[in-house]
Amino acid sequence: MRRWRAVALATILTVTFVYYAAQNQDRLSDAYFFGIPLRERERDEFGIYLPQSISTNAGDSDIAKSSTDKQTHSSSSPPDERPSHEEIPQSKPDDAVDLPPPPPPKDVQLPPSPAQVGLQAEFNFQKDLDLDLAVDVLRKFSNNKPHHYDLNGPKPNVYATFMATRSPSLKDPYYLAIHSLIYRLLWSPRSRTEKHAVVVFVADFVTPEQRELLAGAGAIVRELAPLEWNPNVEGFQSRWKDLFAKLNMWKEIDFSKIVFLDADAFPVANTDAMFDLAVEQKCVEDKLEPEDQLPDGKSACEPYVFAGIPHNPFSKDNIEVNGGVLVFSPSENMHQRLLQNYLKYDKYDVKTVEQGFLNWQFNIKGAFPATALDREWGAVFPKDEDEGKVKVVHEKIWSEESMWMKKEWVEQWVEMSQFYMGEEFAKFRFWDGTT
Repeated sequence: MRRWRAVALATILTVTFVYYAAQNQDRLSDAYFFGIPLRERERDEFGIYLPQSISTNAGDSDIAKSSTDKQTHSSSSPPDERPSHEEIPQSKPDDAVDLPPPPPPKDVQLPPSPAQVGLQAEFNFQKDLDLDLAVDVLRKFSNNKPHHYDLNGPKPNVYATFMATRSPSLKDPYYLAIHSLIYRLLWSPRSRTEKHAVVVFVADFVTPEQRELLAGAGAIVRELAPLEWNPNVEGFQSRWKDLFAKLNMWKEIDFSKIVFLDADAFPVANTDAMFDLAVEQKCVEDKLEPEDQLPDGKSACEPYVFAGIPHNPFSKDNIEVNGGVLVFSPSENMHQRLLQNYLKYDKYDVKTVEQGFLNWQFNIKGAFPATALDREWGAVFPKDEDEGKVKVVHEKIWSEESMWMKKEWVEQWVEMSQFYMGEEFAKFRFWDGTT
């Protein structure tokens, strides 16, 4: 009797379940993801399944637009942070089944954060380098005085470069290149100077940490005020707009002469002779133009220094100098002349950026002709046969495949790393004293 009752009860329960399932097929077949049926899900561009009703494709519902807007305007959220339940409209029926969101596949790369937008490398030579600085050592000496610099002494001749990379990374190639440049000028037995300081001019956006380590290596670190430059021409790259801050180097009148080297201009021998090769010249008065007249009516005509290496040394017809290696004398009048003219885009080739402008202002046939230096002081487009014959290699040698240039970069980097970790560097920085 009891067995018959059990069979009858089981039969009734089975029939009831089948009937309920038939009436509620849609509900039972749908699991819910944040209150939205997963039956409608689709794979998004990162390989993660998302419901169609929160897809970011064109033609989505108002729910999708609301969700997308929240993610777009929430710039402080990490890129891999999923929205909370409160951030997505709740439409789950009372009897829906809660399931945790599926984790993203392990090999999926999430989109960059807003802070990273605009810092993506366009070219191979802009990619971060897998190299380590002696960060702890350089930070330890960041409050020591710059090497070879006497603040109370006479106006000195100095080496200088300009850092305008917007990447805060300590592995940014231009940042590491400047560290190599400092080492070559101040510390390398092969190329170091025995008397001239090194100035790293930095753009206003260069991070305190980056500045700190540059100072630790023995450089003077000074900020240059930005100069707006927006020619709005085809082929213009946004990374070029910061370069005109270089013109403010002419305002640094506490220096007598500056040998300027781009971050990718690497000394491979001592270069102190450049200060003497760039001689002071007189302005050619009968070639002055209206652009040479200063706002107060005063003429910019005065003794000056401006020297560089012909941009194309293999062509006798090309007399323009390359902007990557220059020697010049700071001057308030010259600084004013440059600033009042650099926005006259129709006067020079803006596609060559500040190099084109400086070649207009120091035209070989104008009132302030440039002094041409031999190619050995700035070997643009270096060749294998230049090894051992030039004193400055102007090339992004950290990304070059040439065995000579690759060896030049690697060996000097290893030498620098070992030197900073050794006792000799600590001894020199101790002797420099603290600020």
